Amino acid sequence: MKGPAQLIRKLALLQIGFIALASEKVEEFVKELEEKGKLSQEEGKKFLKELKESLEKKKGELSREVEKVLKEMNLITREEFEELRKEVESLKAEVDTLKALLKGKDESP
Repeated sequence: MKGPAQLIRKLALLQIGFIALASEKVEEFVKELEEKGKLSQEEGKKFLKELKESLEKKKGELSREVEKVLKEMNLITREEFEELRKEVESLKAEVDTLKALLKGKDESP
């Protein structure tokens, strides 16, 4: 897959990577605040839990948006591709069987 679809995927992965990195940095910052006594451990845990839930929600939204854009671009999904590949393999096998049957009829006396 090339062109715009690949660019969209790369941007989505970049955003997810950024979200993960930001999450790590926030966790480090919260730990520092806890160590300095400016934030209780309970408050820190609650904040981090809410942050992680929010980030997971954002990742899901981002994934759905990327999927939506890819569908609008009339691109098939991996699942659709695999289904088509299996159909082609099945049809090839049927053609081979028919060829063998026809070849057998041509060789009959």
